[in-house]
Amino acid sequence: MHHMIKTTTGLGLVVFALTFACTTPLFAQDEADLSAISLESLMNVQVSSVSRHQEELRSSAAAIYVITQQDIRRSGMTDLAELLRTVPGLNVARINGSTWAVSARGFNAQYATKLLVLVDGRTVYDPTFSGVLWHLENIVLEDIERIEVIRGPGATMWGANAVNGVISIQTRNAANTQGGLVVADIGSGRPGEGSFRFGKAVGKNASYRVYGRQTTRSSLETISGADGQDSWNLTNMGFRFDWKASKSDSLTFESEADRGVHGSRQDVLTSLTPLTFNTAGLIGDRGQYVRAQWNHTFNANSGLTLKFYVNHLHSLGYGEKKIQSFDFDLQHNFRIGQSQNFTWGFGRRETNDEFPETLAFGATPSIADTDLTSGFVQDEFHLLQDRLRVIVGSKFEHSTLDGYNTQPSIRVAWIPGARNSFWASAAHAVHPASRVERGMHLNVGSFDAGAMFGLVELFGQKNTRSEGLMAYEAGYRYQANRRFWTDISVFYNVYDHLSIVEPGNPIFTPAPVPHLVLPLYFQNASRGKTYGLEVAANYKVSDIWTVGGSYSLLRMNLQGPAGSTAADDTEVQSPRHQAVASSLLTLPKSFELSAHAYFVGRLPSYDVPSYTRLDAGITWQGLEHLELGMTGQNLLGSHLEFGENPSPASAVQRSIFGRVAWRF
Repeated sequence: MHHMIKTTTGLGLVVFALTFACTTPLFAQDEADLSAISLESLMNVQVSSVSRHQEELRSSAAAIYVITQQDIRRSGMTDLAELLRTVPGLNVARINGSTWAVSARGFNAQYATKLLVLVDGRTVYDPTFSGVLWHLENIVLEDIERIEVIRGPGATMWGANAVNGVISIQTRNAANTQGGLVVADIGSGRPGEGSFRFGKAVGKNASYRVYGRQTTRSSLETISGADGQDSWNLTNMGFRFDWKASKSDSLTFESEADRGVHGSRQDVLTSLTPLTFNTAGLIGDRGQYVRAQWNHTFNANSGLTLKFYVNHLHSLGYGEKKIQSFDFDLQHNFRIGQSQNFTWGFGRRETNDEFPETLAFGATPSIADTDLTSGFVQDEFHLLQDRLRVIVGSKFEHSTLDGYNTQPSIRVAWIPGARNSFWASAAHAVHPASRVERGMHLNVGSFDAGAMFGLVELFGQKNTRSEGLMAYEAGYRYQANRRFWTDISVFYNVYDHLSIVEPGNPIFTPAPVPHLVLPLYFQNASRGKTYGLEVAANYKVSDIWTVGGSYSLLRMNLQGPAGSTAADDTEVQSPRHQAVASSLLTLPKSFELSAHAYFVGRLPSYDVPSYTRLDAGITWQGLEHLELGMTGQNLLGSHLEFGENPSPASAVQRSIFGRVAWRF
């Protein structure tokens, strides 16, 4: 690992940013500044990701954090993954120009497998390896209503992959995006990018919008100053239609397509005679999806939601693949008496994938059809005049690759008054074995084998099974007055059958050219425990200045087979300490000054030191339809955020860019 360029780091800079810098409140729901609304309104903020129906934030029995449209606008961020940096307990690391590692409460990796990501209820992780390709989530950020982030398992409601967390991105109804919007960004590393949107009403009860976004990024540099060869270009366009068909029925239809390329300098095996590895170069991506949803209200206490989507992805490169998915989901909730709310549902996901065989990458079999069938039930009891809520439920799943899984949970919330609430939960969740873990083979390098050459190859195994989690959590929320709000969460997780990569004995392979193979295998050979603390707070210093911050502590203790270091390496792939400080200063003449400071602990597994990142920006909204802004990111200088596993890492560099938003 190259020695990293040293920058001034430490929590002192976080304190500096908290005192002098300026950005958005951490906890918000409406587009108005939450510090300006009543205590009762703040504690009654509505969220829907925990129980799959609307509930008050103060009574939610989970560690949940909300990013609103106002937060997004003030953050200066232009990428979905970057927006998540403010969430306590979530580790966001940029690997190179188009690649991020994002995970909750440990186990971070480029292909993190324990985090479920949803966009309007549509799962966006790649079903073949259970990770998220963040560069493909090129959402028009102005169309996002809010992002709800659950730290901890959400498997009872959402099923597969909702192990360490759930990120639910909810976009705006077309009725709320009328008129036109054009946004343009230009600056260092951004030769020109932007987005557009146009919406219009159709009659009294229907609306539509068309939208698109162009992302263009120049290559970053390696830590030694060489070209990172990781430029990124992606274009997407879409259409959404919302119709309030009657007092009881509403329909949504959406379709989107994207096309792009991103660069990689990863070494790829291209020839055995002679043995040749070349740089991957440009990798193409094409995709499209269609989503439809019907909501029906039987009465004030009962409702039904039916949704489906069809998704297609085609990646062109050294690891070419084609994926087609169909997903169907039904949910029904109703009240029983005055104190019981019952929710049930079922769903099915069918996936067809194809991995054309190359020297570098393939799968056995090369074409496969898999399915996942699921059902869930949840019963919610309101006791002691709604001061005590008890929620019990379970998810039941059957998949082609992994058989049957049951994921039960119990959650309790106690709300003694308007100012504070307590909650606790116990839940079981699983990460089912993926197609890659079952049948992939990937050439990852070579070695000297004397008269022959040797290849290092990673193999999936048919006996790979689910990873399991038993999670215990508790939390406390408190709002002293209209100026101060805090949230504290603690957790203790017990994992079994964790998947790690272990070497096997060398194998002589006679064809097509005699050589040795050093095999690496996926094995469910690790187990362990993690525990930690997450604290966040928001404080309105004065009528024009609001500050906030958070701190996260993570401890991991994993065990693997005797003599293996894989579990030890996993322990130190996620930072032990993280902190965020932020504030917002509202000035006369429609100016806002903002800044965020992020401290992230070191990653010994990759020899990545701790770093402090500082972002700052200024915006002006002096005209009704025009907004101008200037943002500086990584102002303290170049640094690495993650290791080269598997993609080569580039240094995240200082950048300054301008922004123009015009509404008409």
